[in-house]
Amino acid sequence: MASTKIAGRLETFRPIHLIRLLQDARVTGRLEFVRTNQRVNLFIEAGHSVFCTSSGGRLQLGEVLMRQADLRKEVLDLALALQTDFPGKRIGRILVESGSLTEAQVRDAVVALQQQVLCEVLLWRDGTFQFLEGELAAHEDVRIELDIDQL
Repeated sequence: MASTKIAGRLETFRPIHLIRLLQDARVTGRLEFVRTNQRVNLFIEAGHSVFCTSSGGRLQLGEVLMRQADLRKEVLDLALALQTDFPGKRIGRILVESGSLTEAQVRDAVVALQQQVLCEVLLWRDGTFQFLEGELAAHEDVRIELDIDQL
């Protein structure tokens, strides 16, 4: 069961300072940022940022795959159509299983997308945050370390 340990407004506490605090404390949990219609969750395990999600991102994984992996739009559209037949199945998994992309191509695109989300959050100057200790990123195919010093 998760419990909120810290919460506040981004006008007072900047995202970079919160992330560094949680890294230094080597905690595990979910750091949630909320602004207007966007919610970003950064999952931290033993002080390491391992995964993030966004509810209102402008950039989608399919767009990144088309740009980075030279995925044709027709192939992406077909995979998206297949995804409606298999709710909950990730688009990257569908593309790998169909032979359209490799695991490495999907992983690279997921990393790029998460880095973009995190970079955007680091610029936020308004909104709220809360840290929910003990929450883990569940069932994620790609677990990465998001190093804020390399963004």
